[in-house]
Amino acid sequence: MTRIAVDLTPILPGAENGGAKLLAIELVKHLSQLLPDCEFILLTSDRSHDELSDLDSANVRRLCVRHQKTPSGSPISSMQIRRMRVRLREWLTVFLPPPLLARVKTAYLSLRVRRRQATGIIRELGADLLFCPFTMPFFYDPAIPVVSVIYDLQYQYYPQFFSSEDRFVRENNFKETCRLADRLVCISEYVRETVLKNTDLLPEQVVSVPIRLFRRLKKPNSETVSTVLQKYGLPENEFLLYPANFWPHKNHLMLFTVFAIYRSHYPESKLCLVCPGSPDDRMDALREAIRRMGMEQWIFLPGFLPEGEFAALLASCRALIFPSLYEGFGMPVLEAMVFGKPVLCSNVTSLPEVAGDAALFFDPKKPDDILLAIKRIMSEPGLAARLVERGRRRTASFGDAEQMAHEYLHVFHDVLGGARRAPPGLHGVYSDGWTQGRVTVNYNARPDLGLLEMILEVPPAQPHKRISVKVSDGETHSRTYVLKRGYSASIRHPLSKKGGTVEFLFQPTFQPKEYGMSDDERWLGCLCHECSIIAGNKRESLLERITK
Repeated sequence: MTRIAVDLTPILPGAENGGAKLLAIELVKHLSQLLPDCEFILLTSDRSHDELSDLDSANVRRLCVRHQKTPSGSPISSMQIRRMRVRLREWLTVFLPPPLLARVKTAYLSLRVRRRQATGIIRELGADLLFCPFTMPFFYDPAIPVVSVIYDLQYQYYPQFFSSEDRFVRENNFKETCRLADRLVCISEYVRETVLKNTDLLPEQVVSVPIRLFRRLKKPNSETVSTVLQKYGLPENEFLLYPANFWPHKNHLMLFTVFAIYRSHYPESKLCLVCPGSPDDRMDALREAIRRMGMEQWIFLPGFLPEGEFAALLASCRALIFPSLYEGFGMPVLEAMVFGKPVLCSNVTSLPEVAGDAALFFDPKKPDDILLAIKRIMSEPGLAARLVERGRRRTASFGDAEQMAHEYLHVFHDVLGGARRAPPGLHGVYSDGWTQGRVTVNYNARPDLGLLEMILEVPPAQPHKRISVKVSDGETHSRTYVLKRGYSASIRHPLSKKGGTVEFLFQPTFQPKEYGMSDDERWLGCLCHECSIIAGNKRESLLERITK
């Protein structure tokens, strides 16, 4: 390997990505150290491009390929974007008549240049491998091997926590990743088992590499701990800590209810509950729930914490409590064990695999179970000490970040040294027929190959009057077509009998949500009604495999 492209474009400022961001950043650091003669090119978005500057080194450089900044040039969070759009739409709706409003939206958004899906960039960079720590290979090139990380399939097990649009996109991205990636790396054996259960992939195509980053935090000195506790008004060793973003599966409301019951049983107790996490609308709703419970004095939501402050709270808490309904891994469990803290956690999904015998388990759906665990850690003699000792043994046997990087490196070498999957078929078209900004058709060698036919439509409701479609096969044939809104067109492209790839690039793309058409956040090109390979007298539909 001489050059690896790493797709970090999904990274958001702060902690909105959860543990996936930490894993991606730490892997880049350790892999670049293990391969000093290999260049790592980090594909970034300008929302986090500057934040990732610490990764720059002799063999690591950033390349910003997506742009989404405020007029002042400062990155904005996804939550800020949503709020700004809502306010702008409300203002425009009040002051502009509907016909003018529609024209203003179209004119404004058409002027913005978006490169949501850079085309051919991986091949242009001369990369040997595309590594996707955020699963979906957005920059897929059939000539370049792909390794993708899978964190969980939560949307399949708790669909009620996701909108219909979100479930659709996640399912499509997962299926696309399964088709395109040469190897899937799962963050736990539990996730690997769920992937194999929900796909027809072979066991050798899916591997598990645990997240071995639980020693990343530096233990703070007593002065730092005292300063942080004073800042947040917390008593040392008199609070439970639950570090998690405020996503529904994290089960905060259940925990708050149980903690309120505990407080009613032991009103003289000084025990508090501290729940740091990235601020969002859900955090605001939980704050309101705390107020209604009358628990403002006992339950604290300090928001996103810098690593130093989080380490200080971890070092001074009574115990870590982790009532999550679904986890692909659950790294805070091991982090607490490293800091010598007892752990109370759910007995579901990956958590028993991660915690082993070193946690006090409970059913996260049963309030009495959670309450009993809190009572036991607060009153049962010797329990905390036993859990701490088991946690020490557990983390001592779990490996470290360098071992994890070696395991990923082994996967990279295995992929590059083996036969390519290069799956034949149509890629970049959703199951409802809408194309992404880039569509590829891979096909194998056949003596009777003739043409590839694609029937495309720009629907009347589409915001752009014209769509350009550049069709090329990377060799001799390349042509650009212009499709008008309200019309369909049949595009035919000659196929090589040696096999190969045909690429379709659509410009401009649009996002239905930004145009107020729906809540759909996908970036779309146009509708694909048919994609067929014509060989001899036979016609083989590639689209049917996706839409059926």
